[in-house]
Amino acid sequence: MKKSYTVGMAGHIDHGKTALTKALTSVDTDRLKEEKERKITIEPGYAPLSLTEEMEVSIIDVPGHEKFIRQMIAGVAGIDAVILVVAADEGVMPQTKEHIDILTLLEVKAGFIVVTKSDLVDDDFLSLVSEDIEKEVKGTIFEGTPILFADSVTKRGIVDVKEQLIHMLHTVSERNIQGDFRLPIDHVFTVHGQGTVIRGTVFEGKVQVGETLFLLPINKKVTVRQLQKHGKRVPEGKAGERLALNISGINALDVKRGDVATTNHQLVTTHVINVVLYLAKEVRFNLEQRTAIKLHIGTAEVYGKIIFFDRNVLQVDIEKSYVLCQLRLDDPIVTKRGDRYILRRPSPVETIGGGWVIDPNGKKMRYGKETIAQLQKQFQGTPTELVEETLRRKKTLSKQSLMVETTLSQEEVNAVLKELEAKGLLLSFSTGQVALTETYQAFQQEIEERLKAFHQRYPLRLGENIEEVRKQVSIPTESAQLLLERLEKEKKIKRTKQFISLPSFQPSYPNGWEKRMEQAYDRWIKDGIQTKRWNAYGEEEGITKDIFEEWKYALLDREIAVKMDEHHLWPRKVLEEAKEKIKQQHPFEFTIQQAKEILGVSRKYLIPFLEWLDETDETKRKEDRRVWRT
Repeated sequence: MKKSYTVGMAGHIDHGKTALTKALTSVDTDRLKEEKERKITIEPGYAPLSLTEEMEVSIIDVPGHEKFIRQMIAGVAGIDAVILVVAADEGVMPQTKEHIDILTLLEVKAGFIVVTKSDLVDDDFLSLVSEDIEKEVKGTIFEGTPILFADSVTKRGIVDVKEQLIHMLHTVSERNIQGDFRLPIDHVFTVHGQGTVIRGTVFEGKVQVGETLFLLPINKKVTVRQLQKHGKRVPEGKAGERLALNISGINALDVKRGDVATTNHQLVTTHVINVVLYLAKEVRFNLEQRTAIKLHIGTAEVYGKIIFFDRNVLQVDIEKSYVLCQLRLDDPIVTKRGDRYILRRPSPVETIGGGWVIDPNGKKMRYGKETIAQLQKQFQGTPTELVEETLRRKKTLSKQSLMVETTLSQEEVNAVLKELEAKGLLLSFSTGQVALTETYQAFQQEIEERLKAFHQRYPLRLGENIEEVRKQVSIPTESAQLLLERLEKEKKIKRTKQFISLPSFQPSYPNGWEKRMEQAYDRWIKDGIQTKRWNAYGEEEGITKDIFEEWKYALLDREIAVKMDEHHLWPRKVLEEAKEKIKQQHPFEFTIQQAKEILGVSRKYLIPFLEWLDETDETKRKEDRRVWRT
């Protein structure tokens, strides 16, 4: 399989980027009528370059005019390497510097410099140009890189450029083709008879004809009908390639530059991102809190404002390190942790800086040291630390949700979870969710302390209602449900109906009230069906009303008592005995009169008793009789 790379061609306007691209590829990338008329590049141009049997390259010729910086940034988004073009007769110019800044902030991994139009000046002048370039690129990705001399008209030096390109790309790591497919869209158009076509550089993963993709942030499902690479149909495309996708299921008018085509519909769509910001070398103006900004990320351009948590003004002439801050955007973007971005100021226009996304799931945060400490953790965190921190915050998550929250790849999440599980630091649930062992242990301690206090306060009850526990504990309800189920399975708690208790707990009388409550209980049992008002038993023994009321509900929960009405309780065993008495004498059916003769009670108690038999499906009323259900 050939290795695929995308190489940018950057530099100031009219320094020969398009001519150099044509000299290398034989393709004129200025394809628009306006570009031909004005003799400037307006939109990024693309050309294939086959360097060796094992290596194929897509050259992206980006605009050099300051008015087309947006197109330049969109063009270099996702490139593997870059050639910086400087014209020998002009040397380093303003857009040369800005392009250097942008490419450095995007952390393009490899590059070198080509001095074009070198036949127009003498050797002494070329030497001066070289010195000027070396001075300008200090502290950038181009520091120490080769400077080659070429002339695109005579083709002098073109072979050297190709050889240096091959050498450079051998040092560049291939893109990840195992993860989810992701292509930020930089061009959308319609082909007659074919429908919608989207185009871009594949950031990661691979895609095949017939595959289903999601367009984000518009969240539309589409199908890949056809794939093309530099005008040739191919069965699949992969990371590092320029690709055109003919898709069905959407109109071209509904898609725009900056949207993302992906196989992962859970890729984060967000209005708030936490970032690390490095200032551009050429930035001139200080940044005040909530300064309006223009964010370039992937191929998207979005307006918003910058939020600082440790200052109100960013002094650009002082700040030489990084700044941890937040960007709040007017429109949604699609991104993940680690994505590089460029920040520009709408007015006065300049490149502020750039960096990478440390958390795409940004939330509103308080100004102060605590927030900066949290951002510092996000910034410096390893995949393991990110997973642990996310699970500490969310308590339980599925693997897919972990990928969304941390924006780590599936491979990274799986590797971290395997590592944590091997160390005994992770628990897995049958639902597919996971939690840190420390979360489970802390929750167990919280529940044990809670139930211990509950049993002391309410010794008569079976336990605490599990719904109340779920709502009131310190973790989200869904997580509490999972952890409570595990505690029950491991016999750390006991469940009786809707109540939970400590395994060793048994309901008992409150301290100091045992004798009086036993006596009240005996009187209640002795009265049988002809029970008195419930509170009367407590009043006779001098038991406080709140304790006696508590006892009432405890007896009902434990099914020792049956409610006759709002003020009377029956002992369940007395009702069962009465039922058996009637059944022995009348095994098939009986009348109200027959029941009255057997039990010897008035209608005040008899009728509620018979209704209880009906409600519990012991009997079925039939005219003036009741028939026993078999």
